[in-house]
Amino acid sequence: MSNSPSPSTSKRKSHIVVETLGATTSETEEGLRKINNYLLKKEIGRGAFGTVHLGIDEITKKEYAIKEFSKSRLRKKEQMDQFRRSGPRRRLAGLGVNRQQAVKGSENPLDLVRGEIAILKKLDHPHVVRLFEVLDDPSGDSLYMVFEMMHKGVLMNIETDQVATPYSVDVARRYFKEMMLGIEYLHANDIVHRDIKPDNLLISKDDVLKIVDFGVSEMFVKGNDRLKKSAGSPAFMAPELCVARHGEVSGKAADIWSMGVTLYCLIYGKTPFMSSNIMELYEQIKEAPVEHGDGIDANLRDLFERILDRNPETRITMKELRNHPWVTNDGTETMISEEDNCNIVSDVTDEEMKNAIKSIASLYVVMKAVSKFKRHSRSLSQQQTELHEKLQDLHV
Repeated sequence: MSNSPSPSTSKRKSHIVVETLGATTSETEEGLRKINNYLLKKEIGRGAFGTVHLGIDEITKKEYAIKEFSKSRLRKKEQMDQFRRSGPRRRLAGLGVNRQQAVKGSENPLDLVRGEIAILKKLDHPHVVRLFEVLDDPSGDSLYMVFEMMHKGVLMNIETDQVATPYSVDVARRYFKEMMLGIEYLHANDIVHRDIKPDNLLISKDDVLKIVDFGVSEMFVKGNDRLKKSAGSPAFMAPELCVARHGEVSGKAADIWSMGVTLYCLIYGKTPFMSSNIMELYEQIKEAPVEHGDGIDANLRDLFERILDRNPETRITMKELRNHPWVTNDGTETMISEEDNCNIVSDVTDEEMKNAIKSIASLYVVMKAVSKFKRHSRSLSQQQTELHEKLQDLHV
């Protein structure tokens, strides 16, 4: 029997996320931008609220994925979200968003991404991407998040008008199991992702799948994963979320549906439901049969029927997925135990969750201060490297 790689079973504390409020943006002679000690080499991705760059730490020479956000766009989004949350009745009654307060917002720009930071700070798992630092340049519109670099990019590029190259069944199974371990870990730590799709599953240079983009994720109270809001990408949305005024739904069950749509993409190179019209797409998700190719393996067909069950109450659970014959390859492949996979993060205190991120003085300022100690026999670069690594290796 083969086994999936096992994460360490020892408990770990939440890792530190460096918060740098006084970052400085500059430009090299070659015309490349810098944010403190990070050189932005090239653009490797683009989204609705910003851009992802390949960044290099000029001190350690390590590569990172640096996510650049527009603070003005994030503020507008937050204002719109507050406006929608207030509801028409509250607005008519004068109980909606205080416009002046909403426009002004928090004085700390990192509050714009604090929810995502709080979640990533809590997590430490082989199949969840790691966040190292968040930087704000007060003189500009940009906010930066420094993530570990995932060299092989997204799991699969899914376009509405074309079919991608499917994976082999064995490779699809391996990636699906790695996704399972990551999502199981999130659920065990009271987090539902709410936007599982190939775009949010990245592959490292060592061919390991990691889950990214926790911008719409939500923490829930232990034992209660009920959510009221719809979020995520429409083609991967569970049918119970495609209904107006759907009320509370199980966040875990909705994540599992999205995992099923993602598996369908890996096997067929496309989503099971496709339409450029959002209302038609919702109707397909709620009603249309799931089509399969000729000669599909019986176990795989059964898995699709269970994971794409439109009734969240009878949809396959994570525990049942672990024992499904397609996942285990008829019992020839085992996975690490649920206990070993999930018993990693130590409890996060209320104070930690309130603060969301650990404030540390600007790393850039510290690095400049090191240069005053040239009396030491070691070179300046050695001192800077050691100090930088110590700061990033700190644990709360």
